[in-house]
Amino acid sequence: MKDKRRRFRLLGALLAGSGLLAIAVVCVIKFMPSREHMRWEEYFGGLGENEAAVVVEDHVATERALIFEGNVYIDYTLVQRDLNARFHWDASVGLLLFATPTQIFEIAPNSPAYTVDGESFDAGYEILKTTSSGMFLSMNFMQQYSNLKCEVFDAPSRVVITHGSTEITTAEMKRDTAVRYQGGIKSPILTEVSKGTIVTVLEQMENWSRILTPDGYIGYVKNGRLKGVAQTVRETYYTEPEYTSIHVDGRVNLVWHQINYPEMNSQFAQDTANVSGVNVISPTWYYLKDNTGEIDSFASAAYVEEAHAKNMQVWALISNFSPDVSTTTLLSSRAARQKVQNYLVAQAQELGFDGINIDFEGIAQEAGYDYVQFMRELSILCRKNGIILSVDVPVPMDFSRHYNRRELGVVCDYVMVMGYDEHYAGCELAGTVASMSFETTGIENMLTEVPKEKLVSGIPFYTRLWYTETLSDGTTSVTSEALGMDGAQQVLAQNGVTTSLDESTGQQYGEWTNAEGKLCQIWIEDEASVTARASLVKQYDLGGIAAWVLGNEQDWVWTVISENIA
Repeated sequence: MKDKRRRFRLLGALLAGSGLLAIAVVCVIKFMPSREHMRWEEYFGGLGENEAAVVVEDHVATERALIFEGNVYIDYTLVQRDLNARFHWDASVGLLLFATPTQIFEIAPNSPAYTVDGESFDAGYEILKTTSSGMFLSMNFMQQYSNLKCEVFDAPSRVVITHGSTEITTAEMKRDTAVRYQGGIKSPILTEVSKGTIVTVLEQMENWSRILTPDGYIGYVKNGRLKGVAQTVRETYYTEPEYTSIHVDGRVNLVWHQINYPEMNSQFAQDTANVSGVNVISPTWYYLKDNTGEIDSFASAAYVEEAHAKNMQVWALISNFSPDVSTTTLLSSRAARQKVQNYLVAQAQELGFDGINIDFEGIAQEAGYDYVQFMRELSILCRKNGIILSVDVPVPMDFSRHYNRRELGVVCDYVMVMGYDEHYAGCELAGTVASMSFETTGIENMLTEVPKEKLVSGIPFYTRLWYTETLSDGTTSVTSEALGMDGAQQVLAQNGVTTSLDESTGQQYGEWTNAEGKLCQIWIEDEASVTARASLVKQYDLGGIAAWVLGNEQDWVWTVISENIA
């Protein structure tokens, strides 16, 4: 009986030991780092003949590079998106164009030759290579005009591209370390880094950091493996050329002057009789006529002389409002772009006006690429001829990113943000032309892309009277009409309406029902609202203010603006 009990105790001990051993094995398996290595084909993807993977800063690009005779060629789509958007493929002439502050490079496909302002050069290698996979730009050529560094590694073939002069976070590896595909010890290993290796830290989390190794692997290491984590600025690989600008003395105080036919130029003296403090007037002289670059002109040399006599510069405006014009079609043609550019510059020289104001509105997303190229090219002509170049853009919105305000802020002398048309003719709901929050937010967002000394705040001298009617089918019809400051006050007086402050817009608001049973609503521009708008110029230290449009104002606005932007 005792032997039997001993056998049971021994069996129990063995079973208990086996359980502990099993638990231990499970724990070891659970907490032991994986030694599985990810195949490079899984990480970089498969590579064809002459192909190389491309790593740009913090990601592996989907596009491939080509390597021919030791030269690296980068997919043009990747060049445009991540590397240097100033390399511009112009399908209308079959050339790659590249704009500097003062020159245009013309590069033909599959050729070592290129021209700069008509003078020919030989790079000694093909600059732009075309294949069945697309277009590829020589990295060697691109690096001559870009703040980029390119390193090539083998097994697998890969190209690592970094931007110079950028702020990065770096760290030193404390010990030899496995870099994993994801954060976690069970994630497969991408590569190994040695003790003392300096890596770029892309993101730090609670326990793991995402890093870029010097040879182009992006993966994760434990935070405890890093030391000396610090911010630094990467070395400069290329000194960017200077984009010089022309600025007026002090701040811009501009008013647009709507000219609808040539005879209106003779009203200059009358229209500006009570104007004071304005140092720039912008007449709406030029209109795109067709898709070839033909232009209708109402320009007048006498007008320029009168304006100069009143110490006003003249910045002639060109618009794209003709129903016969597809701005997309026009801008995609180099011949049409050049026709417009050369005409405007020749007009400035002939008539003596000081600047050109580009007011191309409603730019389609697909036209943004050519629109910005148009501005680059025009800026070169203006820079060479001492002509001030300004451009009018809507307040930043997701749907208007293609305006590329950052690039406009580089190539233009001034960028006008049109802080109005928050609600415009055709809106389905009545509302203010420009609430104070709309204008303030527009300025703040613009300042993330455009230097403050180049940013001009556009304000309205007009408002809209809105009519909302309930139709027989229960739907509503919303229409509006634009009114100047006098017109707004008259309609309020005629209807016996007393306005009150609408705190949500920062404007005086009035409403009533007219004889036709329509709800009438109006948000007015008065001394308080104009004062508030003008004060933003000093608050944000902007380059100036611009008002739309001359003739819609009351005389007090000139003193209010001058006092608040000085």
